[in-house]
Amino acid sequence: MSQKTPTIAIRLLGFSAKEEETFFAVLAVAREKGYSYTCLMPGSVQDPDMYIVNADQLSALATLSDLNPGEAQPVLLIGKTDVPLPYQTMSKPIRWRKIFDVLDDLVGKRELLLTTLSAHAPLTVHERRREKRLDFDLTDPMVYDRMRRQPVAKGGILVVDKDTHFREYVAAVMDPYGISVTLASDERSALLLDRNNQHALTLINTSTPNVDPYRLCDGLKKQNDGFKTSVILLIDKSFVYQTTLAERVKCSGFLVKPLSRRVLIRTLKKYLQLSN
Repeated sequence: MSQKTPTIAIRLLGFSAKEEETFFAVLAVAREKGYSYTCLMPGSVQDPDMYIVNADQLSALATLSDLNPGEAQPVLLIGKTDVPLPYQTMSKPIRWRKIFDVLDDLVGKRELLLTTLSAHAPLTVHERRREKRLDFDLTDPMVYDRMRRQPVAKGGILVVDKDTHFREYVAAVMDPYGISVTLASDERSALLLDRNNQHALTLINTSTPNVDPYRLCDGLKKQNDGFKTSVILLIDKSFVYQTTLAERVKCSGFLVKPLSRRVLIRTLKKYLQLSN
């Protein structure tokens, strides 16, 4: 493998906290050869490059079915399932020395696929409704009904930050799509600007002075009641993301700074429902 690739981001599904801790520790080990891996923390909205799923957990398989990953997001199933699925499997107990070989093989095939697709056509996300999904869904139908009824807010992007650099960066990325990007430096101005514009997406830099990101998220969500809006926190590694509090104020999740252009673009496209 002559050329290093970016670190592969893995989403874990259906594992206990102790099992996740082991995955984080094992996969974070520096390697002289092969790919580098990192597991996405709960709450991260970064798109994973691949999934590792506990096949013993029905809820994890249901989540995987709803996500409907394509070949560009390979899946490794750990354990056995009675449901026939077209994914690589690995039995339990996990052979930790062997797992790197399995992951490297899956990611190698993914990189070949991405290279081939980029040479011929843009890579697009699968249309979930066209794909056959598993015949179980653990989500309350009322949730889907509420989601369908909410119109998407049309006010573009609001960036809450202490300086203009990140806003200018996001604005440059969104310029080809005609998406406006507004800057607010404190909670009061953020709420005022959003009241007038109803932003579809707000990015809050948690290091912004005198800004409580959870309180601001709560305020934004309440004044946009009835509209589909998203709030994402931009955190550094020292910030402790409080999952329970974030869920209470309906925060979509977080991204870890600094953001690569690839992660930023994929996230913005996903939350603004932009085509490639």
